[in-house]
Amino acid sequence: MKGKSEEVKSLNTYLKALEQQVYDAHHEIMKDKIVATSAVLKSKLQGVDNNTRMLIPIFQDHNNKIEELVGKEYAPGTLERYKTSLKHTIAFLEWKYQISNIDISKINHAFITDYEFYLRSVKNCNNNVLMTFRL
Repeated sequence: MKGKSEEVKSLNTYLKALEQQVYDAHHEIMKDKIVATSAVLKSKLQGVDNNTRMLIPIFQDHNNKIEELVGKEYAPGTLERYKTSLKHTIAFLEWKYQISNIDISKINHAFITDYEFYLRSVKNCNNNVLMTFRL
């Protein structure tokens, strides 16, 4: 901001300090040889543990591995069911918690029960379909 009032000076000082924190966090991320994404930088600035394991990347990594094994150990339909399950999981997180991802340590019996309810009620999945999802 431009100006000479104490409020302007205070805000500019705050913004300069915040800018320095971003540079410092980015430097630490690069030093640790971690890919510097906006999410990683945000987590670093918020003091979130970078060792947390999030459900969606784990699920996506699993699906990527299954895709590599289609035709060897898995049928194409199996991969499609896993992809559908991932889409339902992402939609459930948004529907229930208004989030796009969740730490796997937060997944408990209540989460599983709510997810099953969501699949049966919102997605209209029957029992046979639910048994084909490998959660």
